[in-house]
Amino acid sequence: PATEEIIGDIPAASSEDVIIAVEAARRAFFQDGGKNWSSATGAYRAKYLRAIAAKITEKKSDLARLESLDCGKPLEEAAWDIDDVAGCFDFFADVAEKLDSKRKLPVALPLETFKSHVVKEALGVVGLITPWNYPLLMATWKVAPALAAGCTAILKPSELASLTCLELAEVCREVGLPPGVLNILTGLGTEAGAPLVTHPHVEKIAFTGSSATGSKIMTAAAQLVKPVTLELGGKSPIVVFNDVDIDKAVEWVIFGCFWTNGQICSATSRLILHESIEAEFLKKLVQWCKNIKISDPLEEGCRLGPVVSSGQYEKVLKFISTAKEEGASILYGGVRPQ
Repeated sequence: PATEEIIGDIPAASSEDVIIAVEAARRAFFQDGGKNWSSATGAYRAKYLRAIAAKITEKKSDLARLESLDCGKPLEEAAWDIDDVAGCFDFFADVAEKLDSKRKLPVALPLETFKSHVVKEALGVVGLITPWNYPLLMATWKVAPALAAGCTAILKPSELASLTCLELAEVCREVGLPPGVLNILTGLGTEAGAPLVTHPHVEKIAFTGSSATGSKIMTAAAQLVKPVTLELGGKSPIVVFNDVDIDKAVEWVIFGCFWTNGQICSATSRLILHESIEAEFLKKLVQWCKNIKISDPLEEGCRLGPVVSSGQYEKVLKFISTAKEEGASILYGGVRPQ
């Protein structure tokens, strides 16, 4: 997005590809009674998760650069994301090991003639649909726990930023993850995401993205009584009272507003100030904004890169236009930087 140069092509998956991926995931889940994955010990699965974490760390520089090129976030932030990716796989490796002692737990009943247990089993094939603002990290937040639990998964990343997720597939191949345990489909939501949601052998959908798309997924999944986990958009306020350290508060407002180029559901997109500190606070806020380095995200010191696409840029302009029509004053910016 920084230069609008083409850096590569990705496959455009179709409903037929979804069917193939589901079949592969089901084979991996059920083959030989699941002994190669779903019914294996958590310690067995943890071995693969730790190997993935180590390989991610090994490839950190390349992955961070690719992430920055693909979605526009500053390179330094992308590098921190890759650290978190490795940490997430390590964390869920620990979780997988702890599952071994919790797979079958007795339940106390008032009558000794009855025996009862809670048995925890992997759900099956799960569909994971992820956004473009944290392409690999958001994918990992879904993939790692799914694999730790013994599920097999189909990941559909955003078509706007899929490259590091495709690299994750290569990482899994390099560490010897059993075929079919993780399947990655790239493409449009209507052509790949929607068939994934409605496939009868996909047992659960986890989605992070817009509220509008989340609503459609919930409606479609409900027709099959399919469980969903949805993490959707937000409009998060930050409230600043008059007894704060103003300099520190301004710094945190800037962080919350512009981190990941401001493209986060939890971004501090609204600021509510106590009127007694309004003038001083806004003056310092504008000064901070003027000092933010806006540049190609690969440049050293970049603190604000481009939004992910021209479509997203047009949305931002529309929000600014609407705000002005409703009486807002532009304190700084409001146009494309030179």
